[in-house]
Amino acid sequence: MATGKPSPAKNMLSFWRSIVFLTTPVILCPLPIYYASTENSKIAAGAYAVIIMAVYWATEVLPLAVTALLPIVLFPVLGVQSSNHVCINYFNDSNMLTVGGLLLAVAIERWNLHKRIALRAILTVGVEPRWLMLGIMSVTAFLSMWISNTATTAMMVPIAQAILTELLKEKGMKPEGQVEDKKQNRIMPLDENTGLLSTTTSKNEQIQALPLKNIAMEKSDHDDDEAELIADQVRPSVEQADKKAKGLLLCICYAANIGGTATLIGTPPNIIAAQTAQTLFPKSPGIDFVSWFCFAFPTMVVALLLAWLWLQRQFLDYSCVPSCISRRGCSTRRNQNTAAYEVVRRQYDELGPFSFAELVVLSHFAVLVLLWFFRDMAFIHLENGRAAGWTYFFVQGYVTDSSAVFLIALALFVWPSRPPSFLCRRGNKDLRPSEPAPPILDWSAVEEKLPWEVVILLGGGFALADGVKVSGLSEWLAQGFRGMDGFPPLVIVFIVTVMIAFTTEFSSNTSTAAIFLPILGTLAQAICVHPYYLMVPATIASSFAFMLPVATPPNAIVFSYGRIKAFDMAKSGFVLNLVCLLVLNVAINTYGIPLYNLHQFPPWTTGTCNVTTAGPSVTPANITTPTLLTNGTR
Repeated sequence: MATGKPSPAKNMLSFWRSIVFLTTPVILCPLPIYYASTENSKIAAGAYAVIIMAVYWATEVLPLAVTALLPIVLFPVLGVQSSNHVCINYFNDSNMLTVGGLLLAVAIERWNLHKRIALRAILTVGVEPRWLMLGIMSVTAFLSMWISNTATTAMMVPIAQAILTELLKEKGMKPEGQVEDKKQNRIMPLDENTGLLSTTTSKNEQIQALPLKNIAMEKSDHDDDEAELIADQVRPSVEQADKKAKGLLLCICYAANIGGTATLIGTPPNIIAAQTAQTLFPKSPGIDFVSWFCFAFPTMVVALLLAWLWLQRQFLDYSCVPSCISRRGCSTRRNQNTAAYEVVRRQYDELGPFSFAELVVLSHFAVLVLLWFFRDMAFIHLENGRAAGWTYFFVQGYVTDSSAVFLIALALFVWPSRPPSFLCRRGNKDLRPSEPAPPILDWSAVEEKLPWEVVILLGGGFALADGVKVSGLSEWLAQGFRGMDGFPPLVIVFIVTVMIAFTTEFSSNTSTAAIFLPILGTLAQAICVHPYYLMVPATIASSFAFMLPVATPPNAIVFSYGRIKAFDMAKSGFVLNLVCLLVLNVAINTYGIPLYNLHQFPPWTTGTCNVTTAGPSVTPANITTPTLLTNGTR
C-alpha cells in the first residue's frame, strides 16, 4: 500500500526550531516599538531581550551557549548597553573562577585521580547492594563538588555497569547465574554478556535468550509445563535483580546533581548566583566559596543521605535504616570474595601504584581548598577591623577566590609530571640525556577537555543579569512585586523553590538560574526580605532535577544505557524532589538565617524598606522596624 505525501502541517512541524527562531522576535517586536518614544524604552528593550533568550533557552532552538551570546547583539542594538560593557561580563571575576576550577578538573581527569578515588571508595564499602549504593553516591557527590557532574557520571556509569554484570548473576538469580529445572534435572545457564536467560529444548535446537524482566517462552505441545515451571522459578529473582540494577544506576545521576550544589564551582548556577548578587547589589559582601560551602555542604549531606534511604526503600526492598548490629550485617558489608568485588579490584589494580603526577594533583588540590577556606576568615576580626586570613597581607578587596584558583592552575602548567632526573636525582647507570619532564597540564589537554561552552553560557547569564539592572527592568519588577509583601517569607521561599525545581525539569538549570535569579533578587527587595533568602535556595533548587531524562546531562547519560525507563525515573525522582526541597527549606530557615544574617534587611540594597525580619516566622515581614535607607541611616 503506497503511502501518501506528508501533510503540510507535518512538513512545518519538522522545521519547528526554525519557526520558533524566526517568529519569536517578530511576535515580540511590538513591545520595544510601542515604548520606543517613552521614558520606559530601556525597560521594554530589556524585557524584549530577556523574553527572547528565555524562549530560546527553554526550547533549545539554538545550542545553549549560542543563545548566551545574544546579549552581545541585542543589548547594543536595542540601546540598553554598549558592546564594551556587555562583553566584560563574559570574563569577569566569577567566570574566571569557573575557568580556574575547570583547569583543575582537567588535571584531575587527565591523570585519572578521580577514577582512583571512585574505585578506592567502592573497595572500602564493599559490594553488598546497600553499602555499594552508599559508596557510589558518596564518591559521585564528592567528585561533582569539584569537577563537572557530566564527566563524573560518564566515568561512574561504566564502573557501575561492570559491577552490575556480576551482581546480576550473584544477587538477582540463583547461585552461579543458573536456574535449576527440577522436572528435567538440568541446569539452565544465563548469558554472561546480556544477562539473559538461555533455554535449551533439545540438543539439536539453538539456545534462545529471553529477557529477564518479561520471560516470554515459546511454547510447544510437549514443553508447556516445563516453561511454566522455569518462569515461576526465575521471575522473582529476576525482578529483584532488575530493581537493584535500576537503583544502582539512578543513584549515580541523583548523587551527581545533589553533589554539585555543595561548592561554588560545583555547578554553573552557583556561580551565577554569586555574580548576580554582586551585579544587583554592588555594596553587598558577596557570596564567596566559604560562605556558600558552609550553607550548601550540610544541606547536600542531609539530602544525599535521605536520597540513599529512599532509593534503598524503592529498589533494594529495605524498609528500615541499615545497621551493623547483627553479625550478618557486618559480615556482608565488605564481602571480598565475590566476583563483583574482584571486578572493582581488577580495575583498581590496572591503575597501578599511586603515581607522582597523581600525588602532585592531589597536593595542589588540597592547597587550593585551604587557600579558599583561609582567604578571609570573617569570624575572626583583628584590631583594625579587618578579617583574618592570608589576604590580610594584600590590599583589601583585591584578592578573590579566582586569584587563589589561578595560582594553583598556573603552577600545574609548570610542575613536572615525574620526578626530575638530573644532578643528585640522576642515577649513576642512567646514560640517557637529561630532559625536562612534561608538565601536569599543557594547553593541548586544556583545549581538548575544557568545556568552553560552560564559560560562554555563564557569561551570557551574567550579561543578562547586568542588562536587567542597567535597563531599569529590575526596578520596574520591584514595583510590581510590592503586592506580595503581605505573604509570609517562609511561604514565598517554599513556592519559589518548588517552582524553580519543576521548571528545571524541562530546561537547563544554568539558563533557569540566569533568567530567574535577577527577578528573585528584585522580588526580595520589593517584599522587604534579605535577597539571599530567595536567591540561595532558588539556586540550589535549580539542581534538584531528578524526574526526566532531559532535565540534566547526568540523567540523560544514565537513561541512555537503556535499563532505566522514563516512568522509573519520574516515579523515584518526584519523591526525591519533594524530599530535597523540604531539606532545603528547613536549612534556609534554620542555620541559614544566622549564617547569612537573614533576620535583618541589609542596608546595601538599592532601595528603602521598613522591614528587617526574614526568618522562619509566619508573621509578615514588614512590621518590625523603621525605614532603612540605602546608606543604612534611619
